[in-house]
Amino acid sequence: MYRIVYISTPKPDIGPADVAGILETGRKNNIRNEITGLLVQDSRRFLQYLEGEQDAVETTFARISCDNRHLAIIPLKMGLIGRRQFPDWAMASRLVGINNSLENTVAELVKNCDHDVAIELLDFAKARDRAA
Repeated sequence: MYRIVYISTPKPDIGPADVAGILETGRKNNIRNEITGLLVQDSRRFLQYLEGEQDAVETTFARISCDNRHLAIIPLKMGLIGRRQFPDWAMASRLVGINNSLENTVAELVKNCDHDVAIELLDFAKARDRAA
């Protein structure tokens, strides 16, 4: 099992309907390609975790990297993992509310993850909260 974690910046004109379209298309593609994961959005960033067979995940990430609806795509972590962390989610999604932290939102999503993966995602979220 292979995973890629990245952050990106949505273009300023991206609205809720655009995000809904991204999720709908992503879920369909992920089901077809046997990819699972999550997408968390706060007011200024996307944090995405993709997992599946390496070729499928890398192809998906390459397609995402060419999507002009977001900028500054920064891979945070990629490599092999022991098992799927989000086996039931073609693409779980959360929007971080104005009064919530990314860390708190991610903490809810990683409850069933392996400890090291959960800590890794929480550390990314904490760093993002500090930078916000």
